[in-house]
Amino acid sequence: MKKYTVDKDADVMAPGWLSVRIDYINIKFIYCNVDGAVRLKGVKIGSEVAEIGDTILFDGRRLSVERR
Repeated sequence: MKKYTVDKDADVMAPGWLSVRIDYINIKFIYCNVDGAVRLKGVKIGSEVAEIGDTILFDGRRLSVERR
């Protein structure tokens, strides 16, 4: 079981097992606009959103979200 805690640099520093699965349909990054600056809000996996501080789990087949 692999784990990754989402932080504010997840779009740049995502581990390999997560970055190869990002297809911008099922798994994608969600951004928000704060005072003109674009910031990462979280990672959307299917219908769940892993916000900053949440953990993404990978068991070899599936990705899931664990809340903080």
